[in-house]
Amino acid sequence: MPLTTEVTKDRQGIIHIGTGTVTGEEFFEASHAALQLVQNTQNFHYEVVDLTPATGLQITEEDLEQITAQDQLAAIYRPNAVILIIAPRDDFFELGQKWERSVRDLGWSTHIARDRTEGFAWLHQNFPPPADETAKPETCSPLPFDSTAR
Repeated sequence: MPLTTEVTKDRQGIIHIGTGTVTGEEFFEASHAALQLVQNTQNFHYEVVDLTPATGLQITEEDLEQITAQDQLAAIYRPNAVILIIAPRDDFFELGQKWERSVRDLGWSTHIARDRTEGFAWLHQNFPPPADETAKPETCSPLPFDSTAR
């Protein structure tokens, strides 16, 4: 699967890691998994979408609208969420900006970074308690989620 969802070691965040070509359906499924977590738990206050290993995106306007609708529901449970998108390629960065504009009224702190170093530095500054090395994907535990939720 080109988009995996993992829980951070500190159990305060979720990381979605894209590899290969990531589709809108995969983003929707990951968004749905995050929504389920925030509806049913007290933790999970930050989210990272790491597209560093991804090679492409296939996402439609409709996909983005469905993801944004889920984000609006998630904001009811996490009105002060911190969201980081790591988007090294221009097309990934532009998609991140488009998503960021669609959620700007939710009250979330969002940031789109070009690389992990910049991104995790921002996350460290914007998530109390500080998100640090424990938030990096290589120290995460896999998180199962229902891929039939759409």
